[in-house]
Amino acid sequence: MKYSMNSRKARVSQMVKQSFNTALVLSALGVLTACGGSSGSSDDTASPTPAPTSTTFSLAVSDAPVDNASEVVVYFDEVELIGNGDPISFSVTDENGDPRSIDLLALPGAQFEVIVDDTEIPLGEYNQLRLSVTDESFIVMDDGIFPLRVPSGELKLDGFTAQPNFDAAYTVEFDLRKSLVDPAGQPVIMLKPRGVRLVLNDDVGTLEGTVDSALVSAPECAEKVDMFEGNAVYVYEGEQTALDTLGDDADAGVDDSEVRPFTVVPVTYSETDETYAFSAGFLPQGDYSLSFSCVALNDEPETDEDEEDGFFLQTLDSATVAAGETTTVTIE
Repeated sequence: MKYSMNSRKARVSQMVKQSFNTALVLSALGVLTACGGSSGSSDDTASPTPAPTSTTFSLAVSDAPVDNASEVVVYFDEVELIGNGDPISFSVTDENGDPRSIDLLALPGAQFEVIVDDTEIPLGEYNQLRLSVTDESFIVMDDGIFPLRVPSGELKLDGFTAQPNFDAAYTVEFDLRKSLVDPAGQPVIMLKPRGVRLVLNDDVGTLEGTVDSALVSAPECAEKVDMFEGNAVYVYEGEQTALDTLGDDADAGVDDSEVRPFTVVPVTYSETDETYAFSAGFLPQGDYSLSFSCVALNDEPETDEDEEDGFFLQTLDSATVAAGETTTVTIE
């Protein structure tokens, strides 16, 4: 009889333990359900974030100056993106609704002026950017004021790809030494796409520095009437190793044995600190070679000149441009 009572107590104790464990499990499941652990929670049915279909586009203008001109006033009235469906147009006007006038010579080096400001455009490929210029444009030169004309009234530049989560912020860089042409027998100056570049702001940097005054006043430069004129730094892509392989600012195909400059920037004298300085803005990041010439005034933009024509280069230096940074060089 004693054996039976003990067995019964053991069975009752076991049943109590099982009931207690079951209650704990049910309680835990209730907590999980209250915390959203159920497979039917709202998180599982939430809609995914939609993929972007547009980005922000902006456009500015800047320039590399030219000798013998004190003003290069361009009137812009429209920017047009071609490709990716119907053309997209942006009106470029001043506060009165007239075409926007900009003196490019007021924007040397890394300075710029925005003409299209943070406007939404669809994502995709734009194979061409067109910049419309009116006949009101003009240039002020040493020998007078002349109309400034653009072939067909617009500059046609390479396009770009508008990507998601990436602002399409660009600058049109006018290398005026290359793009300004004086047609023989015509009372106008032409502004051509030659030397006009469209650059992505996130991919470019600035190259600036000074030139030793001894190079400006070297004996071979004595033929100049004004020692402050005709001084320029020639910037070449890549690391060049021989001075005699570097050429002047001539059209491609004139002499393909010479390396042509990517850009040519004037060297200006500052009376404040008595230095000869230069600044080349909006250069794509990479390696460059630099050469100074005190007789750049003898370098015509479309033809090939050498020492017989009074043009020569005097130095050879190298520099690396990093995006968003300014690299300083001393030429001596």
